[in-house]
Amino acid sequence: MKNKNKGFSLIEVAIAVLVVSLIATFSLKGKELIRTAQLRATIEQIETFQVAINTFIDRYNALPGDLTNAKDLIDSSLDNGSGSGNIISVNDAKRFWSHLTKAGLITVEMQNGFPIAKVGGFFSVSSNINGKPGNWLILSKGTNDNIQFQGVLTPSDAYYIDKNIDTGLPNEGDVQVMQASNVQSSCILSSNYNFKDKSESCVLLFKF
Repeated sequence: MKNKNKGFSLIEVAIAVLVVSLIATFSLKGKELIRTAQLRATIEQIETFQVAINTFIDRYNALPGDLTNAKDLIDSSLDNGSGSGNIISVNDAKRFWSHLTKAGLITVEMQNGFPIAKVGGFFSVSSNINGKPGNWLILSKGTNDNIQFQGVLTPSDAYYIDKNIDTGLPNEGDVQVMQASNVQSSCILSSNYNFKDKSESCVLLFKF
């Protein structure tokens, strides 16, 4: 009797390899497209926040979170700000977002008092962060003290957002980078984004 168990031919093996390769390629491309969509959605969030902040300042002549009579002007459930002109602590940052929300200027999903970013992580806010003067929105994976922040973006992700809003240079302009506190790898190399680093080593700052 003839043996009916035949092995795969070279053509069949080649076809199988090609199919696997195509599946892997489309899978990677799909992940890239999803990530790009998340980054674009995050840019839209930032632009919405900046408009809301400017509207709040024009309307109440104070920073969100710093308004001393927010209970009277906006909502009795709010905590009043100190009137210092600065947002520093975690509580200051949470109050910032609650003032904007209760004023009807933003509608966004919140977790533990902070808006959830479309790219993952959260938005905080601080004045004069990391020696950088002015007021900054901060995109990170989280913070316990509003000083040290966990990374949420790779250098490539951070560069994509930066170049679509500002200069694309990590230490210049209205979009700047801060090194994540929870990783050893560096987001910046020689004053440029360190594209060789594939870890979430970047925290992004947006001036307003």
